[in-house]
Amino acid sequence: MPSYWETTRSHYASVLLALPLLVCYEILLLLSDTGGAWQIRNAMDVWVRYVFQAFEIRPQHVTLVLIGILIGALVWLRLKRPEMGLPLNHAGILLLEAFIYSMVLGVLVNLLLYSSVLDLLIGNQSAQKLALSIGAGLYEEFFFRVLLLNGLFFGLHPILRSTVLTAVIAILSASFLFALAHYVGSLGDDFDLHSFLFRWVAGLLFTVLYFVRGFAVTAYTHAFYDIHVLL
Repeated sequence: MPSYWETTRSHYASVLLALPLLVCYEILLLLSDTGGAWQIRNAMDVWVRYVFQAFEIRPQHVTLVLIGILIGALVWLRLKRPEMGLPLNHAGILLLEAFIYSMVLGVLVNLLLYSSVLDLLIGNQSAQKLALSIGAGLYEEFFFRVLLLNGLFFGLHPILRSTVLTAVIAILSASFLFALAHYVGSLGDDFDLHSFLFRWVAGLLFTVLYFVRGFAVTAYTHAFYDIHVLL
C-alpha cells in the first residue's frame, strides 16, 4: 500500500480533493447571492469562464463541465493506477497538515515583511468571503502552480539547460505574476508596493510547498490561509 506521502502527492488525490473545494466554492457563492454567473468570483475562475465561453459554453454551465472533467479524470487515474487511492485517514491528516502549514505561512510572511496580516479579501458578506478564500486555493494554485510554473519550467529548460537556474527563474516569475494578477481588471486592487511584496512572498512560499507536497496540500493550505485572513 502506498505511503501517506505518496498518496497525498498523487494526481489522484489532487483531483479528488479539488472536487469538494469546487462544490463548496459554488454553494457559498449561491448563498451570497451576488448576481448570477458573473457574480463576484475569483479572477482565475472568471478567466476560465471566458475560455469556455469561446467554445459556446454558457458561464452558468461551466461548473457542471468542470465537475464532469474532474470525475472523468478520477476514473482515468484510477484505471491507470488502481493501487493509488486516498484512504480516509490520509485525507484527514492532509487537512490537518494543510491547516498547520497555513498557520506557519502567516507567521513567516509577517516576519519577512514586518507587518500584520493584510485583509486581501473583498466584500462584506461572510459567505462571499469564504467562497473567495476557497476559490483562491483551487483556481489560483491550479493556474499559477500547476499550469504556469510547470509551463515556465518545461518551456525554459531546453533554452537554459540548467535545472537549478530554470527552477529559480520559473519560481520567481510564477510568484511575481501571481502577485501582479491581484491588481489586474476592474475588480483588481489598487497597486501598492507593500501588498505586492506580501503577495510575492506568499507566492514563493506556496511554490516551495507545491514542489515538496503537491497540489492538494498547497490548495488547501492556500484556502485555509485566506480563511485565517477572513477570521
